[in-house]
Amino acid sequence: MKINVGCGKKFESEYFNIDFYEDLIADKIMSAINLEFEDNSCEEIKAIQIIEHLTYFEAIYALNEFFRVLQPKGNLIIEIPDLAKACQSFLNSNNEQKKQVLGWIYGVPDKGLQHKFCFPPYLLTEILENIGFINIETQNFFNHELIPIVRFECNKPEDIKNIEVFQIIAIIHKILQSDNLIDFNNSILVREQEDLLLIFLTELLEFQKRKRKEIIINILIEFLIKWPPLVKILLNVLKDKNILSEMEIKHIQNATDFLIQLDFPNILCNSIKKAPINPGIQGLVFNSVEIFAKNIIKKLIFNSEERERIINKLRILSEQINYSEIDFFSPKILERKSLDYFYLGIKAFHKENYKLAFKKLLEAIKLNRNDFLIFWNLSKLLVKLNRKNEAIKYYKKTLRLARITKIDKNQIIRKEIKKELNWLRKNGEVSQRIKPIMSTANFN
Repeated sequence: MKINVGCGKKFESEYFNIDFYEDLIADKIMSAINLEFEDNSCEEIKAIQIIEHLTYFEAIYALNEFFRVLQPKGNLIIEIPDLAKACQSFLNSNNEQKKQVLGWIYGVPDKGLQHKFCFPPYLLTEILENIGFINIETQNFFNHELIPIVRFECNKPEDIKNIEVFQIIAIIHKILQSDNLIDFNNSILVREQEDLLLIFLTELLEFQKRKRKEIIINILIEFLIKWPPLVKILLNVLKDKNILSEMEIKHIQNATDFLIQLDFPNILCNSIKKAPINPGIQGLVFNSVEIFAKNIIKKLIFNSEERERIINKLRILSEQINYSEIDFFSPKILERKSLDYFYLGIKAFHKENYKLAFKKLLEAIKLNRNDFLIFWNLSKLLVKLNRKNEAIKYYKKTLRLARITKIDKNQIIRKEIKKELNWLRKNGEVSQRIKPIMSTANFN
């Protein structure tokens, strides 16, 4: 079978035609990122002017789906706008022609026809290679003088050994999509999740060379810290691969189910929040909690004598969680959540609700001790709340962090912080001068 993905109104008689939006001539309505075909079932897939209608990560999922359903040695054909040549056409054309070129770059405002991400050829080539495609060739041509196109042709490897690892990763992408564990509207979270899959791909390839199951066990433990639901999927995919014993899979599966039940990422998040609020120690705090988590998981899986004690300890820690803040434990996710609290705090500061502002910014600093702007605004709020001695301590912390933080206009900013601190020390009459600060962009 051959598949024509995103057929629109163009029927291809030799292909099974699918489209997500246009049902006039499609053989079936179907999403490119969740194909309803069996593994290794298609000899060719054609996706003409489709990839650019997807976001960056949606395109990665679609390309993994293409790899999954293609037969060994199967052929993939893709055409995308040639972004570089389109930009050149725009610069070299008259005003009327520019409108046409812009439509080629951005698409048109009809349902499903907007362009979300135009891939430069080098980037799409890199993604195709990471997914497992080989024999990647490109051809540049013009549909007419203002419409430049890049055509990609590549193959799924014929050798089963060269397919297996990449097929596993493609299947995992399929399960994540089918189980609604991916939110393409949250690009930071999807990037973190995709990075884990790339790490897993690397470790699987390493295992293929060395045949040491400790490689897989160690990576599963690391993933249990970051995102336990992924480990549940990985175990299901790996159970027939003769990598781990049935007993090892059972112990890891039991630990995984337990950690999911207790919301382990938020247990760790809560541990981060309990650490001292000292400037610049976020990396140290995160590493300490990560080491704690790794030791807990190892005992939970491998130490039957300690298992019951660890279970009880984790239950107690779980009861201390007031509400879930994160789904994924990583520095970037904590930083993003910290920014959410920061923005809420700044809003309350502007509305002169100083108690609420202080509360939100305190939540922000507990999740990211490396942001001097949070410390600075906390210093300002303590002034507004007439807590002068505490304000002086926080100004000192702000200066300490500003000295070790790489920021533009560092000296100017530190001078401004010192000015506020000196005013506060001299007479404490700086409250009217104190205003929230959201960025350093306007400092001259």
